[in-house]
Amino acid sequence: MFIFYIFLFLSSAIIDSTGFAKAQKLDAVGGKGGKQWDDGADHDNVAKVYIRGGLEGIQYIKIDYVKDGQSISGSIHGVSGSGFTETFEIDYLNSEYIVSVDGYYDKTGGMQALVIKTNRKTSEVIGYSKGTTKFSLGGVNGKMMIGFHGSAGKVLNSIGAYLTTAPPTKSELVGGLTGGEPWDDGPNYDGVRKVSVTYISTLIRSINVDYEKDGQVVTCYHGMKNGDTEEFVVDYPNEYLISVEGTYNILPDDNVLVIRSLIFKTSKGRISPTYGFVSGTKFVLESQGNAIVGFYGRDGGAFDAIGVYFSPIPS
Repeated sequence: MFIFYIFLFLSSAIIDSTGFAKAQKLDAVGGKGGKQWDDGADHDNVAKVYIRGGLEGIQYIKIDYVKDGQSISGSIHGVSGSGFTETFEIDYLNSEYIVSVDGYYDKTGGMQALVIKTNRKTSEVIGYSKGTTKFSLGGVNGKMMIGFHGSAGKVLNSIGAYLTTAPPTKSELVGGLTGGEPWDDGPNYDGVRKVSVTYISTLIRSINVDYEKDGQVVTCYHGMKNGDTEEFVVDYPNEYLISVEGTYNILPDDNVLVIRSLIFKTSKGRISPTYGFVSGTKFVLESQGNAIVGFYGRDGGAFDAIGVYFSPIPS
C-alpha cells in the first residue's frame, strides 16, 4: 500500500477582540464530501474524544471541550451506524492536552482510522488503517489543539484543528514534603540563565536562580547560604535548562528528609557537576521537548524539596 504523508502547516489566524491571535487554524485534510462543521476555537482544552467506526470507516467524531474549568459536551459530526465507539480521555486537570491527530482516508475521501496523541500518551489506531493516504495533523512544537473542524456526511470526510500556545506544566514535588516552608517562583519566565547551588558535605543548603523575563534578569533565592557555592551558567537563548536530577534521603542525626544532591542538564547536552552528596532515592525532573522555566519547593535549615515548571522549547 502506497501512503502519502501530508504534514499540515498553519494556514490562518483567529484574532480576538483585542487584535491578538488567539489560535491558528489548520486546514482540514481528507475528502471533499459531506457537510462542513466547525466547533470553533473558543475553548481552553479538550476533555474527551468519541470516535464511532465501522466497516465503511469512521462514522462520526464527537469532542467534549473544556471552558473555564468545566467540561462541555460537543456535537456529533457524522452519523451512527453499526460498529464500535472508542473513547479517548484527556487528563486536562493535570495539564494533559492534544498535540496531534494522525490518520488514514481512502480514495473516496472517507476517514478510515484516527490516532490521537497528547503530551502524555498516544491512542491505539481507532478504525482500520486500510486507506491509501496517511496524514499527520498538528505536531507543532509548543502548540496544543483546542478546537476542531471538518466535514461529514454518512462518514467523517475530513478533519482540521485549531492550535494555540501550550501552557506551562508543573512537575511533582520531590524530597521532604512536610519540612521547611513552601516557596514558588512561578512559571512566568522565558528561561533560566544561571543556577547557583550552595551545599555542604551531606546536603544541599540553597539554590539561587537567575531567570530571563522580557529581556531582564530576575533573581530568586531559596535556602541558607552557609556552605560552598558553585554556579552553572546556561547560554540562554541559545541553550535551555531541560533537566534536574538528584537524590533525597533522611539525615541520620535529625531524622529529616532533605535534598542531598543535584545535577542539571541543558538542551545542548551539557551536564553540571554533582552538587552535594549522592545518597538515598534518585529523582529526575524532565519532560521531553520542554525547558525548565521556574522552580518551586520547600526550605528551612536545609533544602527540603524541589519541583519545576516546564514550557515547550521554542521552535
